[in-house]
Order: sequence, then C-alpha cells, then structure tokens
Amino acid sequence: MRKYQLKLNDNDYMVHLRDLSAKEATVEINGKEYQVAITSVAEVIPEGIVASGSAPAPVIAPASVAKSKTGGANAGSVLAPIPGSIMEVYVEVGDKVKAGQPLFKMEAMKMENEINARIDGTISLVSISLGDTVNQGDELIIIGA
Repeated sequence: MRKYQLKLNDNDYMVHLRDLSAKEATVEINGKEYQVAITSVAEVIPEGIVASGSAPAPVIAPASVAKSKTGGANAGSVLAPIPGSIMEVYVEVGDKVKAGQPLFKMEAMKMENEINARIDGTISLVSISLGDTVNQGDELIIIGA
C-alpha cells in the first residue's frame, strides 16, 4: 500500500503499510513485520473547517461500532477501511484467494488503496462493483473457508 520514510529522535525508519482493514493493520518497520490492532478511528478536522459551508463535517465512527451492509462482520468479512469509491474489483463469487491477494482497489482521500485478503478461502459474497461509494466499516466482500 503506502511507504513512509520517518525520522524520530534523529533515527530514520522505513515504514511500509502492507495491509489495512477496519480492525487491524500489517506494517513493516525497517524490515520487521508487525500486526497492529486498531481500537478506534476518528477523522480529525482542523478547527474552523466546515463541510458544505454550513455544518461541521461528521466524525467517523470507531470501526468497532460501524455497521456493515449485510448486518454483521465475521472472520472472513472484508470491511471498507475508510470511506471511498470503488475503482476496480478483482474477484467474484466462487474465486479462491490467498492471504495477501488483492481483492479490490478504492480511491479515498485522493489516494488509491488496494485492499488485500487477510485469509485464504473462497469468495462467498461480493457486494460492490465499479463506481460504488462505500462508508468505513461497510462489509464489502466475504471470504469463506
């Protein structure tokens, strides 16, 4: 996904965001991979900025309470990590996928994000198509065993 070159206390770090979902992220820092649990997500809006020139922009709900389109998430659920638009869908129902395999590409905050499978399995539901707009936490694909 994204790579960052960071400096902290005069130390350089190469950070590669490998996979991002509503509940966890896989990051590689200076060549070592870490699984990071995401406990909440909030959109930070600079003070004085308003949406549509009237009301303040909404704050994104924490991923743990976001509702899915199909009513609930399970271990094979692939949720939208952030609001965005679907640019490409690489899989369809019945396809076998491996962990790390790209499932779809979405545009969010003017960036293209490729969303990958977290587990091996067979696609049992695809609820998105090219051009769809999704909200954070929407259940987009289900991978069955």
